[in-house]
Amino acid sequence: MESAAETITCPACKRTLQVPASYFGQTVQCPECRHQFEAKADATAVQSSKPRPAAPPPEPEPEPEPRRRRDDEDDDYGDVDMPRIRHSSIPHRGGMILAMGLIALVLFPYATPICGPIAWIMGNSDLAAIRAGRMDPTGEGMVQAGRILGIIGTALAVVTFGLVCLMIGFIFWVG
Repeated sequence: MESAAETITCPACKRTLQVPASYFGQTVQCPECRHQFEAKADATAVQSSKPRPAAPPPEPEPEPEPRRRRDDEDDDYGDVDMPRIRHSSIPHRGGMILAMGLIALVLFPYATPICGPIAWIMGNSDLAAIRAGRMDPTGEGMVQAGRILGIIGTALAVVTFGLVCLMIGFIFWVG
């Protein structure tokens, strides 16, 4: 037999919750604020000696009609109605930025002057967009890693270019 539901209040957000009496003394989680607390009967709730009448079963909600594709809509699904997924932010380019940073280091003397600055600049702009909430934040780690590799590759390219210039200047000065 199922125990009757009792009303309790979340101590964090003060939302009233219906919890079966069998859960009293156990840890429960508020669905609103996700706060975990021990379920206890509210002190403000009036306990009656009579059992509460059972609530009528909820009426089933009507199923929504599937979205019909207009003839002028262009999709890749043919005549099959597929739900459209709306993204609230721009997808991150973490994989591309990380690849550019790795190429800048692995192909050091050849691709570094091009790939290093590209990874650095793209990483800076994507991190700014992620932090502003305009871009998907799941790729922040890859973007940051690619940006750092781009900075290292660019620094190595600048130091190498400087050393080559010094060597050429020394050769002309001595020779």
